[in-house]
Amino acid sequence: MFDKVAALLDLYGVYDRVERDHLLGLARQVFRLPRWQDDFVGPDLDVSMLDFLWLESVAQRVRCYGPVLVPEPLRTSEYVEAVVRREVKDVSDAQVGWWVRAFRDRRQALDNGRVTSVRAVLAESVLRRQVGGLTSTLPSQLDHLAKLGRSDRIQVRVLPPEAGYVPWTDGWFTVFELPEPYPPQVACTGHLHGVAVHEGPVAEEYSGMFDQLWDAASMASESAALTGRLANHVPIDSTS
Repeated sequence: MFDKVAALLDLYGVYDRVERDHLLGLARQVFRLPRWQDDFVGPDLDVSMLDFLWLESVAQRVRCYGPVLVPEPLRTSEYVEAVVRREVKDVSDAQVGWWVRAFRDRRQALDNGRVTSVRAVLAESVLRRQVGGLTSTLPSQLDHLAKLGRSDRIQVRVLPPEAGYVPWTDGWFTVFELPEPYPPQVACTGHLHGVAVHEGPVAEEYSGMFDQLWDAASMASESAALTGRLANHVPIDSTS
């Protein structure tokens, strides 16, 4: 696909660098998207979810807020499985396996160095919320978060209960910072079973809200220490 598009651009005399890079970049993404759609056991993904996956695949910096669950880029495989079994009605083991593989691929993509910075803010209640699954699901997720919190590139902060309320932050959102020639910032928010994508002034508002949450949250070192303590002492309830 990529080579064919490059050949067509040469044929039609498209040599402007910005335009050429933009079209070749789209060709690369079109080539990659079928991995989310053409798997026999994979779900039929909403167009907005495909947009979210594409944004994640090209972003240089990611900022995410989780008021109820751990943000997707930071989840362990066991946590992913537990959430999918709760959220997807009559899901099969094969479909659960697809979701786990997809999250693992996405996490590896974030770890390959293309994303220069990941910042996440989690409400403290997220660290105590059982999601089902094995008895070790939540403790292992917390241990994973605590280790991530010691990284320079991936920073995690916990928003304590006494922190002041930042308006319009009662739902999860992610802000992607993109390279040229794409919009500098795009924000995604939860919308039933899909994702709402925001650009321009709305994306800037979400960026500002994240900065307020980041400033209100505990420092990364304190957050990692709290998460580590909870990993060793969180109450276990496998029936929740």
